[in-house]
Amino acid sequence: MSTALFRPAPRCRGIGLACALAGIAGLLTPAGAAEPEADPAELPRFPPREVAGALESFTLRPGFRIEVVAAEPLVRDPIELCFDENGRMFVVEMIDYSERRDVRPHLGRIRLLEDTDGDGRMDRSQVFADDLPWPTAVFWAQGGVYAAATPDIFFLRDTDGDGRADRREVVFTGFAIDYAPYRTNQLNMQAMLNSFRWGLDNRIHGCTAPNGGEITSPRWPAGTPAVNVRGRDFAFDPRTGRLVAGAGGGQYGLAFDDRGRRFTCNNSDHLRVFLYEARYAERNPHFTMPPALQSIAADGPAAPVFRTSPEEPWRVLRTRWRVAGLVPGPIEGGGRASGYFTSATGLMVYRGDAWPEEFRGDVFIADCGSNLIHRKKLRPDGVALVGERPADEQGTEFLTSTDTWFRPVQMANAPDGTLYVLDMYREIIEHPWSLPPGLKKHLDLTAGSDRGRIYRIVPEGFRPRPPPRLRAADTATLARTLAHRNAWHRETAARLLYERQDRAAVPELEALARRGTEPLGRLHALYALDGLNALTPRLLLAAIEDPDDRVREHAVRLSEPWLRAPDSDPVLPARLCSLAADPAPPVRYQLAFTLGETRAPARLEALERIARRDAADPWVRAAVLSSLAEGAAEMFERVRGWFAGDGQAAGSGEYEFLRQLVRMLGARNRPEEIGAVLAWVEQAPAAVAFTLVHALGEGVQQARGSLDTHRLRPVLDRAAIVAADLTAPETARVQGIELLGLTDFTRSGDRLASLLDQGQPQAVQLAAVRTLNRFPDPAVGRLLAERWTQLTPRVRAAVLPVLLARPERAHRLLDQVEAGRVRRTELDSTQLDFLMNHRDPELRRRALRLLTGTVAGDRAAVVEQFRAALALPGHAERGRQIFAERCASCHRLGGEGFALGPDMVSVRNAGREKMLVNTLDPSREVFPQYLAYEVETRDGESLLGLLVQESSHQVVLRQAYGREVVVPRADIATLESLGKSLMPDGLEEGLSPQDLADLLEYVGTAP
Repeated sequence: MSTALFRPAPRCRGIGLACALAGIAGLLTPAGAAEPEADPAELPRFPPREVAGALESFTLRPGFRIEVVAAEPLVRDPIELCFDENGRMFVVEMIDYSERRDVRPHLGRIRLLEDTDGDGRMDRSQVFADDLPWPTAVFWAQGGVYAAATPDIFFLRDTDGDGRADRREVVFTGFAIDYAPYRTNQLNMQAMLNSFRWGLDNRIHGCTAPNGGEITSPRWPAGTPAVNVRGRDFAFDPRTGRLVAGAGGGQYGLAFDDRGRRFTCNNSDHLRVFLYEARYAERNPHFTMPPALQSIAADGPAAPVFRTSPEEPWRVLRTRWRVAGLVPGPIEGGGRASGYFTSATGLMVYRGDAWPEEFRGDVFIADCGSNLIHRKKLRPDGVALVGERPADEQGTEFLTSTDTWFRPVQMANAPDGTLYVLDMYREIIEHPWSLPPGLKKHLDLTAGSDRGRIYRIVPEGFRPRPPPRLRAADTATLARTLAHRNAWHRETAARLLYERQDRAAVPELEALARRGTEPLGRLHALYALDGLNALTPRLLLAAIEDPDDRVREHAVRLSEPWLRAPDSDPVLPARLCSLAADPAPPVRYQLAFTLGETRAPARLEALERIARRDAADPWVRAAVLSSLAEGAAEMFERVRGWFAGDGQAAGSGEYEFLRQLVRMLGARNRPEEIGAVLAWVEQAPAAVAFTLVHALGEGVQQARGSLDTHRLRPVLDRAAIVAADLTAPETARVQGIELLGLTDFTRSGDRLASLLDQGQPQAVQLAAVRTLNRFPDPAVGRLLAERWTQLTPRVRAAVLPVLLARPERAHRLLDQVEAGRVRRTELDSTQLDFLMNHRDPELRRRALRLLTGTVAGDRAAVVEQFRAALALPGHAERGRQIFAERCASCHRLGGEGFALGPDMVSVRNAGREKMLVNTLDPSREVFPQYLAYEVETRDGESLLGLLVQESSHQVVLRQAYGREVVVPRADIATLESLGKSLMPDGLEEGLSPQDLADLLEYVGTAP
């Protein structure tokens, strides 16, 4: 179906965010079947191991060992930690996992642990704060603890020195608690804010996760607008209380590397990086940046993992029941189901100084469902990154355990230079909704709530270091500490300098920035000076000459406030422009963004040099274009010089840059700029002219304008000829057809209608449909609806959204339904719901009369109807054909399809039954990022899709077949979630159980 969506199928059902919960939400017992009852004899339990025994269960990379830092009774259920400046450790204890959030007083706590004798083990423990519902994050700053417990962020402070917080203040509130529509009164605990981290910019950064929210603060002045963090992360200044939204999209876990790049993960996409700051996407309303968050694992989001732990007996029994059809749910075990990332529960970049140098900058990802920690090395890919398994860990993991109670949920860089591991140590990490009652009653979901361990991973020969004592350090000492090889010391010193605001540190910081021997010390000194309002253009001029490209990159970024100042010194922007020839790609990338903050005379020349040198890199192209909110026309004049006299681009990257630049000029919709483009295009070969005029037309359409078709007549005449030429290359014909969208229906309607003939290539027919959609003429709906019976299934899938986009077209569709030419079952459930709840009263009444009873009914009954498919042998080649017809519009697999839905590997790793349920009952469990949205424009158009990006200027909807629609906010009348999956019910229409078996076989075995 055109809007089919599989959703992620996380195997781990864990501690909410810390474990990327999953499971089949709200599954019903198969119709007519009695709920099975477990025999306790079939449920032998793996006993917990005391600490000494647990240590024996680990297999660790040679050259390392694992040590205990703290264990029960000193700590329980740890999921996150931080240190204060003296090395005291504050630990989040989620004792109320998994079903006890509403116990009063709340069981969640922040615990204070101390090493009083300096032997490297915590020996003093006390509760710092309690009565917190499912706490998820903690950070020490400003002499107290910032703690997250949705919907709030608290500031907790001990004012009398007894080790317990006696002051509790809500500093931010409004983080969403999402009660999923498919469950009554059930909290979506996998999508809450988490992971507080100190950034180079002297702010505390956090991960919002999918729930989002509208954030306010009791500290803010009355009338301060809420900050929308839907689909965004956030950062706040602990001194001023200011909170800002940033690029987001992670689930649980946030980490920085030494360069300041930000990483995150979600359950089955274990390594992702943010490639730019959200503010750069906000400033140019005429250009849409690609999403900042990118998956970078070379082996795929749901990469293989190599566990050494056995599967629990209760899980084996549940799988047996599911295979037998006694209970619903995914079939686990057996093959690939437990061998891939489906429960990435947190990540950390190692930035300490105790391990060998080769490990610095490596990323470590915890998988609590597989009882292991995975390692990735990063390598540059232009300005982007790729994460790869180390060459000598191709079939192993950095750390595994045979103990199924070992539940690593997060890691931390520690003051002693090692990596700490937080082990919740639970018998069962499982979403309680996924457990059949006849099994759940014999399990103890609280087993381990009185336990918990914190380990550290150390190299052989490591000796414990005494706790740090930075609280008493003077400002000169703190300044020198910015050059420490351990990132924890650098960041703690930076935080203290920012909190103290002691100008006496400035001379020391200036000396470090200029003459420090450690590049990271020079980098941190710049940000420390910035935090003291003591950074000067003179220091920045020196820093952009630094031999280390990391320092140069951030010196460029830190220059921006001076570039925006009306009385700025012209020396700094001029010197920055010279960095267009910098040998380091990250420096040129940052410069491409930063030059958008200045109007210096050499700015456009520098941007052109960067664009030409890095034209093959789509990220650098995007950065340059984001900086052309002003100057796009002048850049066009420069870019014309890149092309030879025959109009052919010097390379594909340069050609794509020109196309995007022309589209931006169209979106600006300034007659003189459009005229300059058309004057040049008139002399270009047909292929070039078609592409650029089409790009120009797209931009003008975005601006709700129109091109002068009289001026375009020569090009449009050529387009009409090529569009109809059966001997022309298909790509040229498609370009010519799409260019006809700049005309009107009166002029081109008949020609486009003739291209809907089945004798035409499918790409030509689809281009004709897209072009017809651009015409507001009511005749479009009549033409498409009346040709329905002549269209192939793929073309029909493209026609339906066009007919639904406007009320008058939808009426023509209903005419055909009423006449029996369009079968009601050819509309998916999302489209049926849309029509029967349409804003137009007459259309709604007709839809209710004609379509009532056609919306897919009892999905649980449908699942049972097709359960026989699980026992049938499947034929992969026949399944591939079904996939191509019904799934490839939104899923990519085996080299075919489009990536609208989540990763298919994670889908098939969950087993055949989970795939069957997700296919037949797609809205049974919907993660927020896969909810369907409807946008209604001010001119009456309706658009359905996934909301993949939004800024202050526009939103981006992603639809089937890889189409993305950019909608300016000024054109939006309403934007709302439909509360259900974009994948429709009813995919089974016309399929037999054998067909489903074939589809499952293909999805499960495709390369």
